[in-house]
Amino acid sequence: MATTGGNRPLGFRDPESYARLRGILEKAGFSDRGVAEALGVNTARSLSGKDLAVLLRRTSGGTARDTFIRLFLLGVAVEAEALRRAIEPMTPDTWIEAGLIEAGLIEAGPVEPGPVEPAGRLVTARVQVLPLEGLVLAYDLPRRIEAADAEDYVMGIGSSTLTLANAMVRRPSRLSLDLGTGCGYLAFLAARHSTRVVAADRNARAIEFAAFNAALNELGNVECLEGDLFEPVRARQFDLVVSNPPFVISPETRYIYRDGGMQGDQFTQTIVRRVSEFLAEGGYCQILCNWAHVAGQDWRDRLAGWFAGTGCDAWVMRTDTLDAPSYAAKWIRHTERRRDDDFDRRLEQWIGYYEEAGIEAVSGGLITMRRRSGSPAHWLRLDDGPEKMLGPAGECIELAFALRDFLESHPEPEGWLSLRLRVSPDARLHQRFVPSPEGWQAVEGELRLERGLPYTGGVDPYVAALVARCDGQRPLGQLLDELARSVEQDVASLAPACLDIIRRLVERGFLLPPIPNSGVSTPPVSTPPVSTPQ
Repeated sequence: MATTGGNRPLGFRDPESYARLRGILEKAGFSDRGVAEALGVNTARSLSGKDLAVLLRRTSGGTARDTFIRLFLLGVAVEAEALRRAIEPMTPDTWIEAGLIEAGLIEAGPVEPGPVEPAGRLVTARVQVLPLEGLVLAYDLPRRIEAADAEDYVMGIGSSTLTLANAMVRRPSRLSLDLGTGCGYLAFLAARHSTRVVAADRNARAIEFAAFNAALNELGNVECLEGDLFEPVRARQFDLVVSNPPFVISPETRYIYRDGGMQGDQFTQTIVRRVSEFLAEGGYCQILCNWAHVAGQDWRDRLAGWFAGTGCDAWVMRTDTLDAPSYAAKWIRHTERRRDDDFDRRLEQWIGYYEEAGIEAVSGGLITMRRRSGSPAHWLRLDDGPEKMLGPAGECIELAFALRDFLESHPEPEGWLSLRLRVSPDARLHQRFVPSPEGWQAVEGELRLERGLPYTGGVDPYVAALVARCDGQRPLGQLLDELARSVEQDVASLAPACLDIIRRLVERGFLLPPIPNSGVSTPPVSTPPVSTPQ
């Protein structure tokens, strides 16, 4: 059984205590919005790098919300009496037994006023508790990663988790799987559009946290199972699988959440090679992961071999690449925050491991797979993604799969002339002008998508004008004729280059062809989105 320390399991004996705890936090305003308002930040997550003294000043009012923010987010001790008042009708002993706060530090009786607290009348948190997107999530305190027994450390909501959350395909699902669930966040998001969700992890401590959080958030359609990889879900098929696995390529097995325990990137390869047997027809698998750049091999050619014979179409979207030493330094610093004396030794160990394996660099990104039977042959797309996502992008990823299906079924440019394309309602043109004797003259422009996957693409004024005329009513051949006349060129010589550009604009989602029976809704006209960092 996972514990929060001191051999104490995480959880309440009385099932009704979860609802009481949730009600107490809600009444106090301990929500994403409430915390942001109290601390003057964008979200309850965005506290990193903030001045603790300033945050303590902003939470000095003595309210229940102030107490919970200090205890669970700022990681400071709070007065025992303040906690008693904040959690009524629950008792501190109940929270101690549940593993939420430090045991043995509460004395009976009120705390006398004064600048210095008497010994034994302060309480501290054993776990971190974060309100996020209507959920309340418990996970390990960041400082626990430095403990000697931190192998089963359960991390909070990092940038990789948020990236996968934004990318998640959120169509209705009969059964979904969060593989490597950690504290359960992705499983809980999937529960909103799934009849049932399985949250699986080989870390027993993670399953304890996920089960606690599922009960706290009243998610009765989430099943938490312990086991390695797909072992807990044999013979089951899912409409959606999401995985933020232990993808770090390292010579170590120190942390379950980080180290997969296999050579190089074989842990991710194993998921890719095996997941199709657990996907229902048309089901999606999305993996946030790293992969190695091996000397003498193009990374695209190397990854292409992973998907052969899987029965899936696949899109690999690269987001970043680091050379091997920089990658090693990044992850060592992530866990060895106060052990500078050991840094050089471990860095040499990691670099030696990479040199022996021929690993020159490591890329990170998102793999999305879709199981599809029958013909035509399965396709594979490997390219660089946009710098960031603008809000949830799952619908945009579904659309990208439908667009690639369309491109695969329309390979001949001549067949495009009768197509009636329309410009995406999320497309925007940013134009540059230079002064000329006739006034401002357009010289170059940039197309951008303002929702989901904000791709950009340079276009000249003539292509920009062509794109603007794609209204879904006139065939592309007619629009090319009009463009050719406007620039006084022969349409036969102009068409090949234009069709090549248009094909790329379709793949990126700037231009939309008619896609019958795709199951993907037309992107609505969007309002200015809120950017979520990767």
